[in-house]
Amino acid sequence: MNGPLLLSIVIFVPMIFVVAFTPFLTRKTENFGVSIPESLYNREDFKTMRKKYAVTLIIIGLLFCISYAILSFQLSENIITILFTIIIVTYLIFGFLLYLPFHYKMKQIKESENWKSTKSQTIVVDMKFRQEILVYSNWWFLTSALIIIVTLLLTFIYLNRIPEKLPMHIDFFGNISYEEKSFATLLFIPGMQLALLVLFIFLNLIIKHTKQQVSVANPERSKKQNIIFRKRWSAYLICLGGLIELLLMYTQLTFIFPQLTKYTEIIIFSFVFLILLGTLLLAFITGQGGSRIKLNEHTSDQVIDRDDDQYWKLGQFYVNKNDPAIFVEKRFGVGWTNNWAHPLSWIVVIGILLVILIPVLLLS
Repeated sequence: MNGPLLLSIVIFVPMIFVVAFTPFLTRKTENFGVSIPESLYNREDFKTMRKKYAVTLIIIGLLFCISYAILSFQLSENIITILFTIIIVTYLIFGFLLYLPFHYKMKQIKESENWKSTKSQTIVVDMKFRQEILVYSNWWFLTSALIIIVTLLLTFIYLNRIPEKLPMHIDFFGNISYEEKSFATLLFIPGMQLALLVLFIFLNLIIKHTKQQVSVANPERSKKQNIIFRKRWSAYLICLGGLIELLLMYTQLTFIFPQLTKYTEIIIFSFVFLILLGTLLLAFITGQGGSRIKLNEHTSDQVIDRDDDQYWKLGQFYVNKNDPAIFVEKRFGVGWTNNWAHPLSWIVVIGILLVILIPVLLLS
């Protein structure tokens, strides 16, 4: 099996399972983007819906994977790269289109059974929640900063060993373009390292300050789960940042020590494997909001969370101009999403893009 094919499968197979099992990772107060009483989460028809969604996407995903593997032995590497991108995008679109019928079916069930009329709607806000240690300190990112400093020092210590032309870009067809050695080209990768460091620190702050979501069925349990959820993702961000910074440093070192290039394929494969494995384990062990963390405490079925389905467009896009929160937990998936009705939300998105693109534009 060739390297690019192996790397593609290592990326695609975990993605299949993450997308397919998303309904099992969400909070137990939601099912396919529709809020439900937590006591109904394990209802047989809801369990059947989740299983059908997962099995269908696994089968489709594996068919895509097998087809891609077969074609990879018949097509050039350049075409395979484009095909891989098309397959990923197509699979994600298919997953969303499959989600929609289940989402609308859940809305019909909710409307016909009218749970709101039989249970009291409540919202819980823990005023002491922000006093808890929700994330690990940004000082932990000093490790990533140290990697950037080492990258810069090695670059200028061994400046004379760096060739006059450096491979800087590769297009979809696998064509590599070279540029003259200059201040800009030498700082391109360290600039990307710095931009990613700023991004990861910002994401850690988002995890800390995002809107709290406490289930009324058992507020104390939900609070504990949410704290663990945030701290685990914070720790993962710190580790992820360090791994990516190391990978970029290795890329810079290949300019200084060309003999390292023969290990590039295995290094990239190993880093991608570790990152994807960590993401998978964290998602499946923790769940959205800590929903998969087992805490044995009583759950009440007399109250339900306040219904805010009207603010979730298609059950996935949060649009609420009356909510001051910029970031909220995803309804369908693991992690956080934007309140798209908040002006600052768009500013933040544009800011993140600029943090990534400006170093590329300035140093290219």
